[in-house]
Amino acid sequence: MKGLPVEAHDPAEGLPLQVVSFGAAEVNAAMECLVTTWVTMGKRVQTFEEEWADYCGATHGVMCNSGSSANLLMLAGLVETGRLQPGDEVLVPAVGWSTSLFPIAQVGLVPVLVDVDETLTIDVAAAARAIGPRTKAALAVHLLGQPADVVGLEDLGLLVAEDACAAPGAERDGRRAGSMGIGGTFSFFFSHHLTTVEGGIVVYRDEELANATRSLRAHGWVRERSDKEALVARSPEIDERFLFVSAGWNLRPTEMAGAMGTEQLKRLPAWIERRRSNHDQWCALLDDLDGLTLFPQRAGEVHAAFAFPLLLDPDRDRAAVMRHLESRGIQTRPVSGSNLARQPAFERVPGARIAGQLDMADRIHTHGLFVGNSHAFGPGHGELLREALEEALNG
Repeated sequence: MKGLPVEAHDPAEGLPLQVVSFGAAEVNAAMECLVTTWVTMGKRVQTFEEEWADYCGATHGVMCNSGSSANLLMLAGLVETGRLQPGDEVLVPAVGWSTSLFPIAQVGLVPVLVDVDETLTIDVAAAARAIGPRTKAALAVHLLGQPADVVGLEDLGLLVAEDACAAPGAERDGRRAGSMGIGGTFSFFFSHHLTTVEGGIVVYRDEELANATRSLRAHGWVRERSDKEALVARSPEIDERFLFVSAGWNLRPTEMAGAMGTEQLKRLPAWIERRRSNHDQWCALLDDLDGLTLFPQRAGEVHAAFAFPLLLDPDRDRAAVMRHLESRGIQTRPVSGSNLARQPAFERVPGARIAGQLDMADRIHTHGLFVGNSHAFGPGHGELLREALEEALNG
């Protein structure tokens, strides 16, 4: 494990989407679980849940097997506790990941796609115009680490949940992502800020929601709930070991994932600062280039800097620019799922509708891209990116 996690990547090797972010501490913690043979969800998961919730400024954490599952669980928990009713509409930005959209319909709610603004997050003015008699909530996606305007959505009278899967440590007006709204989700996939290889979590300040989510995560049973004894007392004829109170799934994490998460969290604050520094430096370095729009950190906001997004002018050939960047060792991707209304799967999402024009989402769909950012990158990676972009944009 020598040299891992990668702390200083050489820009001479290009600009990858991510570098290996775990090392001996994480492997030893996972190995200890294997040696003890306690490998399913247990005390190490519980410890990480508590630590992560505290980091986010929340009270409760419910870990699961992915960020996508975390979105599903959070939305299902809102229905389970009566915060939302089947058939209620949930506004969601048109630019996001597929599993920011799909779980809304999967729990019986109705997704309504709304355009994004120049921050790449949901346009609050467009959200206001999209509200109808069944519109009850919004899912704010903090895209690529940019904090969305949760307060603006709440001011519209909406219940706001957060998809912060790519935004640990992001803040807006002094409020940290995940604890701004009713609940927040995070992903610990291999390429994210910190990794448990696969994994995710939902955080809340509300114990009822946390309890509902614990049941939904694990078969619908009562085992991890703080109100377990009261539920057991209501059904004395059923063995409490197999007492089911929700129509749940099995979306549990492993104990190894919890152990890795605790070790990774020790590294996270310093790593996010390096990512944020890269974001600021690269924005300054590229600011005078013609043909593209940048997304600098804004006043009153703390950007989590998951990746570095770029938006080309409409007269630029995105495919050609991406090919050139790739030829220089700079890996590229479209901006998330881009305009989800243009994905073939959108037609298979029950009840989903589009509210208004999706002009910005369409522009991002055709001319948006991102390159990697990492705690292991620095000014040299920004210089490589500038050089390659200058070549691509100026022919």
